[in-house]
Amino acid sequence: MEIYAKAYDVKVWRVIKKVNYPLPATAQPLVDPKYIDSYTDEQMAVVQVNNKAINLLYNAISGEEYEKISSFDTAKEMLDKLEVTYEGTNKVKETHINMLVHDYELFQMKE
Repeated sequence: MEIYAKAYDVKVWRVIKKVNYPLPATAQPLVDPKYIDSYTDEQMAVVQVNNKAINLLYNAISGEEYEKISSFDTAKEMLDKLEVTYEGTNKVKETHINMLVHDYELFQMKE
């Protein structure tokens, strides 16, 4: 996934790993996202990178995975959910390793 995202755009990979870029501050308060026409060029670029990251994740997965991540708002949340789903948390990984070591230690030749 990392190479795929970086090949698409390095900024997109940064958004996926580090959460959304914040909208740049201006002299005025931040613009309400509902009024995208009033965004500055800099704000529009940030919004575009965020949306590219989400689109990239949607296009890289199957329909089954889409169902798991479609409710999240950020690319970071989506990737975290996919990592936990397919790699498990550290505790799950540790338990799995312990089970494999235990099976190995009990391994004996049959008569």
